Amino acid sequence: MAKSQLAYGVSLAAIAVMMLGATAQAQNVAAAQAGGGFQRGGGGHHHNGGGNGGHSGANPGAVDPGIRGGAPGAGQPLPGISSDQMNFFTVAQGTFNDVDTPATGLGPGFNLDSCGGCHAFPAAGGSSPPTNNPQIAVATAMGATNVVPSFVTANGPIREARFVLNPDGTPDGGVHDLFSIAGRSDAQGCDLAQPDFATQLANHNVIFRIPPPTYGDGLIESLSDATLQADFDAQAQQKASLGVSGGFNTSGNTGNKTRFGWKAQNISMLMFAGEAYNAEQGVTNELFPNERNNPDASCQLNALPEDATPLTDAAPSASQSADFNSDIVQFAMFMRLLAAPTPAIPLNIPSGGTASASASTTAASTSTATTTDPAATTTDPTAAATTPASTPVAMASVLPTAAGSSTTSTAAAAASSAASSATSINAGLQAFINVGCAACHTVTHTTGNSALGTGATNVTVNSFSDYAIHNMGSGLADRVTQGNANGFMFRSAPLWGVGQRAFFLHDGRTSDLVQAIEQHASSGSEANQVIGQFNMLSTTDQQNILNFLRNL
Repeated sequence: MAKSQLAYGVSLAAIAVMMLGATAQAQNVAAAQAGGGFQRGGGGHHHNGGGNGGHSGANPGAVDPGIRGGAPGAGQPLPGISSDQMNFFTVAQGTFNDVDTPATGLGPGFNLDSCGGCHAFPAAGGSSPPTNNPQIAVATAMGATNVVPSFVTANGPIREARFVLNPDGTPDGGVHDLFSIAGRSDAQGCDLAQPDFATQLANHNVIFRIPPPTYGDGLIESLSDATLQADFDAQAQQKASLGVSGGFNTSGNTGNKTRFGWKAQNISMLMFAGEAYNAEQGVTNELFPNERNNPDASCQLNALPEDATPLTDAAPSASQSADFNSDIVQFAMFMRLLAAPTPAIPLNIPSGGTASASASTTAASTSTATTTDPAATTTDPTAAATTPASTPVAMASVLPTAAGSSTTSTAAAAASSAASSATSINAGLQAFINVGCAACHTVTHTTGNSALGTGATNVTVNSFSDYAIHNMGSGLADRVTQGNANGFMFRSAPLWGVGQRAFFLHDGRTSDLVQAIEQHASSGSEANQVIGQFNMLSTTDQQNILNFLRNL
């Protein structure tokens, strides 16, 4: 494939400074207008190629092609599983999609009444559906008296809300359930009040999270801590050249690397399942056996924990093993046995998932430019990772090797004809790697010897994440600390399956990949230099990256 022949000198370094400064300034202005970035609403999403959202840094010709069509490419079990595993998977999938009621543990506070309701798109185990948000209907189901908060909209993302601070000013950070079972005809007597979200929004005290997809998570659980560390260390030189640092969130008890959730706060799928069952649906279980929200006796309708290990097989199914396991074990095993999402068009993954040797020789200039972000500081004294104010960027070794033609095509032509082109998609993969995105979104890992069997043992995992936490700057900061991840830090989101994601970033603030990319850059973000380099690419190179991502 052709390589862009670009020469960069001092003048381009100056342009880079202006681009990064403008990006950071735009992000800070947007954050201020939206209440410091902590109460962005659920409306105003631009689905399926809504342009670049007005970001001055990105080439205006590059367009998000939108959610890809065709088969989901996700939601199937791991290949090669046994018949017993397949039976367990099928039964557990049904439990995952079951709708809870107060009699089976729903509430007293909750965000939705089913795991499968949140993790729905493009198949069970995924994320928010693009339309018909189920939180709207559940708010008043069975006569419930809830008011739908302003940040939950019919065609917006499913959201949970966290309060940043307690009334006394101490850190909160916990989930505050959107709805109460009060008023439901099947929960008579419960009078738990719905939180006052309007006041908390006015006080800029609310941040949001959306459900992450769970496809391939069994493979991620099968990656050893040593493998994650070795893969992270293998990119140390590239990370340093791009101003990227970061590190792993860990268990406070064992020191093991945690890797699930927006801040990599959960260590296993079982912990992820147990915590979500309690926090999102209000169902007590053997990991979280007590009711949340300190309800009075009128709201404590069942013996605790509501989800417990069954000692009799009251409803025999195709899997006796599943029958004798609690819901949270079934949830965890369903997610563990979910296969990784597959790209629509197969990818030509470079060896090691790094820039190709041939590409690195195409630079027209071998000079090194310096990019400076004068705003790259943080106001959080506890921030563990910040972008240096001035960091050298090897322009000639990164940008000129971004795959693709340097000619500019129209947005319509790029979106309509190139999106399905294997040439464009694989050129986009190479550009993604060479521009520096893969410094955090690590292309390839390899699992070890997994108890899940051959489908998860010694398997190459192309998830596009290092599973580390990184300082993402003021624009994405949520002021919530979880483990080693402070209020500026998030896990590098795995990008496999992103072609069928409807909402992006931790709070679902955009449906446009261009906006999602641009919002990686703000004051203090480790991604500033990478985004600056993305913005310097030609329209074709940028479009190839977008086409590659929407192919995943």
